[in-house]
Amino acid sequence: MNEDAARKGLDSTDIGALIQSLETLGNGGKLTDLQPMLVFAKHADPRVCKTAILACSNLIRNNLISHFHELAPAVRQKLGTVMETLVPQVIDEIAKDLFCTDDPRRIRALQILGLLKKNPKILELLGKLVQDRDEKVRATAVSLLGKFVGPNDQEMIMSLLSDKDKRVRANTVEALERLGNKRLVPILLRFRKDPINRIRGNVLKALYNLGYKDIEADVLDMLNNPDNFMKASGLWVIAQVKLQASKFEDLSGFYLLSDNEMVYINSKKALIAMDTPRAKGFLKHLDSETIEKMTSSPSLLLGKEKGGQRPG
Repeated sequence: MNEDAARKGLDSTDIGALIQSLETLGNGGKLTDLQPMLVFAKHADPRVCKTAILACSNLIRNNLISHFHELAPAVRQKLGTVMETLVPQVIDEIAKDLFCTDDPRRIRALQILGLLKKNPKILELLGKLVQDRDEKVRATAVSLLGKFVGPNDQEMIMSLLSDKDKRVRANTVEALERLGNKRLVPILLRFRKDPINRIRGNVLKALYNLGYKDIEADVLDMLNNPDNFMKASGLWVIAQVKLQASKFEDLSGFYLLSDNEMVYINSKKALIAMDTPRAKGFLKHLDSETIEKMTSSPSLLLGKEKGGQRPG
């Protein structure tokens, strides 16, 4: 039976045909099939009811795996809630996808876990997946840990700060930040000079949000770095925590002239986040005199004072 025939089969009075139609749509149906299928979750016949519940759950799971990034976040969350309400033990079904041989499917299944409520089984699965052979699986698992771990489980995350993959380490910093434990500050301080721009940016953002506000010199160091990725990440930090200082206004304004798109975009975001009169001025009207001055004497805006020394 194909899906078109199955859709017509939902009108059948024959229990066997109805069950077959629900199973077919559960395996290959579209999200538009969900509403008419949900009607049968309260069918008088317990066989139809059970089949409908499982079919609806399968349909949601399969569509989330196939079209996860095509769906709006609010839609994904709602589908995850419906799926979990229908089948509380859905984690066991998702686990089958988590440990299959199809790596893209495994990543999608991991992302679906993030739509579910806290559950000891989820933490158990993530504990296994952060040790997975595939670095993408590890990185995705780490990014979810911050949502599901409790204050007594942070050791599981901290061990990943030394992972060989930079994405895993960067996601680990984000997960530690989400824990909100200020006692993690001394540990994160060790990584404030990390050579990987994303890790360094995440660390400075985490430190600031955990109460350690003395990050201006470190952000300035990123902005003065010759690497565009490091510059862009420094500007990202400013935008994320809304650092306000004249030196950041000037540098962000200067980088509006960058020919690197990433640096240019992040400089705009930084100025918008600062939201000071001077920042607004850079955004609205960089007059020709200012542009000429900045272009001819960029050292004035790159954190150097008259003596040629960097401040801080």
